[in-house]
Amino acid sequence: MTSRRSGLEAAFNDAWYHGAKWTFIFFPFVPLVMLTTYLRRRFRPRHGYASLGAPVVIIGGLTAGGTGKTPTLIALVRYLSARGLRVGVVSRGYGRTSNDSSVLVSEQHTHAKVGDEPLLIKRSVPEAAVMVGKSRRTVAKSLIRDHNSQVILSDDGLQHYDLPRDFEVAVIDAARGLGNGWLIPVGPLREPRERLSSVDFVLERNGKDESCALTYAPTHLVSVKSEQTLTVDEARALFAGKSLVAATGLGQPEQFFSLLRYMGFGFTEVAVADHALLPLVAIKKTHAPDHIVVTAKDAVKMDKQACDNVWVVEVEARLPQALLSALEQLLDRVSR
Repeated sequence: MTSRRSGLEAAFNDAWYHGAKWTFIFFPFVPLVMLTTYLRRRFRPRHGYASLGAPVVIIGGLTAGGTGKTPTLIALVRYLSARGLRVGVVSRGYGRTSNDSSVLVSEQHTHAKVGDEPLLIKRSVPEAAVMVGKSRRTVAKSLIRDHNSQVILSDDGLQHYDLPRDFEVAVIDAARGLGNGWLIPVGPLREPRERLSSVDFVLERNGKDESCALTYAPTHLVSVKSEQTLTVDEARALFAGKSLVAATGLGQPEQFFSLLRYMGFGFTEVAVADHALLPLVAIKKTHAPDHIVVTAKDAVKMDKQACDNVWVVEVEARLPQALLSALEQLLDRVSR
């Protein structure tokens, strides 16, 4: 199932970003998607601070797939927490099997209970109150009322209009842009490209303009099993002359592979579908690697005891000062 889904994702990405035309067989669905997005925006609620009592910041995207939204949110939580603010994080909890209408995420939860990205957020920034639920508005109210959250961040929430918002950040990939520019399923767009003109800040992953660029910096590697920490130089020395597999279930696996090449690693690539569990047994049987490197998003889904010689590449997202200054202005405005 995982390989079939991964192949389907690859086929759509090839059409959306590399010119294949077969997705135009879905063109009759485009007007329906356009009407749905229009109606959802038309009847969206008022500003978060006015209706909920705390400012709401949306981190989302215009395209399907990974663009760096979750690392951006984690970096923003760290920034706001350092200012002494109690941050609440709202997420749908994609892929969770729990039927609970809402769950307050703890570091001890499993990805099956709360979703891989909410669990990653909680383990990365334990000072934040992270909650998943079907209704983002209800979850936000609970975070403010029951957990004293002073500011709400919504993960991948640009199209979830039930949640009021005061500030919207749209994260896009500068290299891939908006693909062929068509709405899903013909293209990768969740909403028309004109939507970007209405957000408060467009953040470009790997963008050339420093005023709006999101960049990643590898900080260290951690053993999934033992939690041993290595610097990048120590990891480079450990992997020298050894067989290495880089495996991930990211929406854009090439982003991870490019980072590893930048770090000076030589490796065999293994990519599975977005959010999928890495098949470690199959990887070890097929490639017999000395070491495996994965992302933090992959690691939260793994059984530690089965992770001999599996290393997480820890990455820090670096945000432009222009974005942080804009958020400061928002916070100053609502605190008056």
